[in-house]
Formats: sequence, structure tokens, C-alpha cells
Amino acid sequence: MEKQFIKDLKVGDRVKSLFGVTKKALVNYRSSSSKAPGQYMKLHLVDSSGSIEGRIWDGAVEVSDLFNEGDVVLVEGNVAEFNGLQINITRIEKYEGAVDPAMFQQCTPKNRREMVEKLNSLVHSVKNVYLKKLLMLIFEDKDYYPAYINAPAAQKIHHAYIGGLLEHSLEVAKICENIAANYSDVIERDLLITGALLHDIGKIKEYDFSSISFEMTDIGKLVGHLILGKEMVDEKIREINEFPEHLKLAIGHMIISHHGEKEWGSPEVPKTMEAFALFHADLLSARLNQFAGLIRNHHDPETSWTPWDKFLERSAYIQNYTAVRKIQDDIAASRD
Repeated sequence: MEKQFIKDLKVGDRVKSLFGVTKKALVNYRSSSSKAPGQYMKLHLVDSSGSIEGRIWDGAVEVSDLFNEGDVVLVEGNVAEFNGLQINITRIEKYEGAVDPAMFQQCTPKNRREMVEKLNSLVHSVKNVYLKKLLMLIFEDKDYYPAYINAPAAQKIHHAYIGGLLEHSLEVAKICENIAANYSDVIERDLLITGALLHDIGKIKEYDFSSISFEMTDIGKLVGHLILGKEMVDEKIREINEFPEHLKLAIGHMIISHHGEKEWGSPEVPKTMEAFALFHADLLSARLNQFAGLIRNHHDPETSWTPWDKFLERSAYIQNYTAVRKIQDDIAASRD
């Protein structure tokens, strides 16, 4: 059976192919022809080329226990248009054969080799000998380094794809470089860049990125990437003779406070300028990536408005739709 990739699907196509399931939910509805309520299944289907919504209208409850999030499924159905492309599924079953997980994982649209070069350049730009040593110990670690360049930055919301952690960290570092340049009299640039590169290091232990849906690990659920990240950094600091206590304290504070608010998961709010700057750079990178995802996944030529995004709590207006479609085509071509 030949694989049909999501990026190639168009309205009217008949689908019979394998996809990964990252989300599934039964949704209540009431049809216009009947007063009796019913349920349909809403699926988020993925492969290495993109994602698409799937819907099962008939027999949704009966098939709901046949597969789980993270499974590869064989899908049959037809491609339709409703707030973007979707597959109306007529048949679905869990696929029990051998598969390459990489075929069903989304990947950063950016060149990872170029990003690695940028990472190396940033590490070598740090002049503080203790901070540079810390970064080199982490990125020379045979377990940490490959995980860092391959891990997603999240499970669902932002940079949720292979290479997402590296992409996100570099975006945060670039924003932080500009902040440091504007406030060079009150911000320690090297400390801020170190925090930018290490703030999410705990995510390499928080997510199982060999799984299709980037499932959280047990330690990720029980401890979380903020505390995991601080522990990982503290472990490397102990290998550096006479590492200054004030730098250890500053980096640890940046890691555990980078979510910005206690209700957002930070044990403490940012209380240094570097930590405050890092929080805003982190948030900006995440939110812009969410916006970019809305634009890249918008395929309805009849409207310049994207579907509603529950995380951003808005629809996005795309001013130059022709330019956006060219960006989408360039991204698709780079994946071929």
C-alpha cells in the first residue's frame, strides 16, 4: 500500500493510508433531522509532512476503544473542506505491522544542520569561562546533545515536532541577544544567553520523542521539565571547579521561573532582570510559533481568516494570502 502524505491531499481525494493519531475525542452533537443527540469522533492525524483533522460520524462510539493516541491507524475515507481540510473517515483500524516512527512524526521546517551551527556559534560567543564551560559540558554530553537537537519543545501547543526544542531555544536566544544589546548596562549578556539555551533542557527527559504523540515520561509527569532542568544543570556545575555560587543561583532561578507566573507552573516568578527577560523571550517565541502554525495550516482559499485557536483564543487574519501560500509551497518543497 502506497503512503499518501497529508501535504499532498486535496478536496475530493479518496484516502486509504496509514497515519499517526495524536489526539482523539468523542464530541456530542444534535443532528438537524433528529432530536436525539449523537456523538462523532474528532481525530488529529499526522505524518511527517503535516497534520489533518479526521472525523468519524457513523459508529464513532463503537470504534473508540479500538485504538489510542500514539497509535498508527489505517484510515479510509474522503477529503472534504470544513474550516480547513479534513478526512471524513468511513473505516479505521489500528495498524499492527512494523512502522518507522519517523514517518509519522512532524519535523522542524528549518535546516537542523544550520541550527546546530548557530548553537555552536552561540556557545563559543560566551566569554564568561564558567558559563562557557557549563554549556560545553552539556552539549558535549553523549546523551544530552543528540536529545537536545532532536527533542520537541512541547507535546501539542508550540514547536511540537522533532527539532522543536533546538528551534525554540535558538529563537529565545536570538530575542535575548537583542534585549541584552539594548540593556547592556544592566543585563549580563552571557548569563542571559546561557539561560536561553538551557531553560528547557529538562524537556529531553520530560518527553518520549520516540513516540508518535511525544508522550510524557513518568519522570516528566511526576517532576516536570523545570525541576529536571535545574537538576541537570546543577549536576554539570558540580563538575566545574570553583563555579561561582552567584552564577549557579542565577541560572537555577532563570530555569525555574521562566514560565513567568506561579499559576503557569513556575515555583517562583522572575526576580532578576535576566530571568524577567528570559520569560518574555520564551513566551514570545512560543506564541509566534502558534501563530505561524495557524498560517501554515490554513488552506481555505475562500477566506483570509484562520479557524479559531483555543490556545491563542482567537482567529488569525492573514493579510497577504498569496504570499502565505508561497511560503507554504516553499516549505512543502523543502520536505520533498
